[in-house]
Amino acid sequence: MSSIFISINKSDTLEKSPIDKAITRTAAALARQRALLPPGPGLEVTFMPASEDWQPDFMGMRMGGYHDDDPVLRFQVAIPAHLAHSPLALRYVLAVLEDVLANAQAYFDEQRIVFDHAAWQRALSVAASVSEDPPESAWNEYPLE
Repeated sequence: MSSIFISINKSDTLEKSPIDKAITRTAAALARQRALLPPGPGLEVTFMPASEDWQPDFMGMRMGGYHDDDPVLRFQVAIPAHLAHSPLALRYVLAVLEDVLANAQAYFDEQRIVFDHAAWQRALSVAASVSEDPPESAWNEYPLE
């Protein structure tokens, strides 16, 4: 079974913002779908939303860091500031993850490494169907200090 690691590198000013909640909700939903993840390499995605007091040093998406001894392909995603408080934040996060899967498939095809894109798509689709935000208790249990 593969793994997916999702994290967020953000300013404290974005705590509990729509983008923060969308990333947290999606990460939690994917964690609940671990049994659906296919064998093969894992993925690590770090979301980096811009804010008034912090900007990523790049635009778009960066990919790299894959090694046979650590079979995880890493992505960093710079999120434009206007999406931090947007009602479209969740759609954006899901679209980014679709792009991650497409880029991972292209990379692994080029490297001739087996990557079950269809199974990853199924896991993301199931995770995307979870419509609720994390419960408020999750914020208390896992403070973002």
